[in-house]
Amino acid sequence: MTFTYQGEIIVSRIRISIAAAVASLAALGTAVVPATSASAASFSCSTYSGTFNSYGARGVDWMYGPDECFGVAPSGTIWHSWAGSGGWKEMPGNGRALYILDFFENSEGKAVKVVTETGNAYCNYDDYATNTWGGWYGTTTDNC
Repeated sequence: MTFTYQGEIIVSRIRISIAAAVASLAALGTAVVPATSASAASFSCSTYSGTFNSYGARGVDWMYGPDECFGVAPSGTIWHSWAGSGGWKEMPGNGRALYILDFFENSEGKAVKVVTETGNAYCNYDDYATNTWGGWYGTTTDNC
């Protein structure tokens, strides 16, 4: 997966040169856009560009599904994109967040965890059997 943030390749929350990124991307498999002081940041995933809040967007290399990216727009809406999606799509369930916190996956499905401006955590789960996102639900656990 290749991700860009304001023209630079990003891996593990650190901006690195393209030469170093080639080796790091192969080793890590996941790229992350760092938080910045700007109110909006551009992020590209699978050739689709989007504008996100200062926390940017994150990419994940799912084990059982296609690579995917998630981000929070300046409005707080939550978006995702993957190869063949045709662009960034708003996540089902009308969720609002401050930033993407984490990802979880097993052979039955995957989940994304976000945090709101009030500090509450919410998850959305995609069941691989139906390929359907179930909607946002609150959680106080370390995972979804």
